[in-house]
Amino acid sequence: MNLLKSIVQYRCPRCRTGKLFNEPFDFYNPLDMPERCPTCNQHFEPEPGFYFGAMFVSYGLSAILLLVPALILVLGYDWSATRAMIVILAIGAISFFRILRLSRSVWIHINVKYQATPVSSQEEG
Repeated sequence: MNLLKSIVQYRCPRCRTGKLFNEPFDFYNPLDMPERCPTCNQHFEPEPGFYFGAMFVSYGLSAILLLVPALILVLGYDWSATRAMIVILAIGAISFFRILRLSRSVWIHINVKYQATPVSSQEEG
């Protein structure tokens, strides 16, 4: 599995087979993750506050997803800013949980290296 596919499908960054988030999706706990990967035993929260950096990734993803359509609507189609804002708020509400999870997936993939051969739990320590 390649890197991009692993990020988008919320897979473990080390083995790219284990799932990052618990299934089924829970609306009240959208970021509910197992403590470790069931396949390679990778710890999904290596240190307290690890996912603080995912906030910046989320900001960037949201900016791209929301700013580009807003500019197209206002500059390209001469919509009023208020009318475009209603569309942008709807897009933001629909994509909120997806961006939240995607930013965590991107962040852990940035910080944990892929290993083609799984590390056994005895070597993990």
